[in-house]
Amino acid sequence: MSRLYVYQKIEKLVRRHGTRDPFELLDAMHVQVRFYFDLHSTKGFSRYFLRQYFVGINGNLPREEQRIVAAHELGHIVLHAQALKSSPLFDTAVYDKRSGTEYEANLFAADLLLRDEDVMEAAGRTETDLESLCLSLGTTPGLMNFKLRSMYRRGIGIPAAAECDSRFLARP
Repeated sequence: MSRLYVYQKIEKLVRRHGTRDPFELLDAMHVQVRFYFDLHSTKGFSRYFLRQYFVGINGNLPREEQRIVAAHELGHIVLHAQALKSSPLFDTAVYDKRSGTEYEANLFAADLLLRDEDVMEAAGRTETDLESLCLSLGTTPGLMNFKLRSMYRRGIGIPAAAECDSRFLARP
């Protein structure tokens, strides 16, 4: 997969539907979103069943974290549709840091929820450490780390602040 592939898929999706909101995008794509309430479950899952895509999101999560999970699962649907048709992504494989599909879904979530322009503007007006950048944009260090990695790989001059951890959505 090229350095631009995930980013270009997102930009095409955003242009087509006129939004970066993962819930609006899932709705526009006719994906069934269901919230489940289980304290010991994963944060989310995606699957394809009976010719329909489904996303499950843990309703016990704070709203902002639900948005991140929705964007991550949307990434699986957009980037890994064929894989979902043969095998749902459930809790045992969803946040495996060795998994390329999880890494790509995390990049998708970061690029969807954080615009390059907003990150560049915030980096120019705040101290450029990761914590300040996250506070400025109201996001998590894990998601920001993936955004910085994406920008760096695409040649935008902000080096990733630390090594990306694909498990940033995993339960502690």
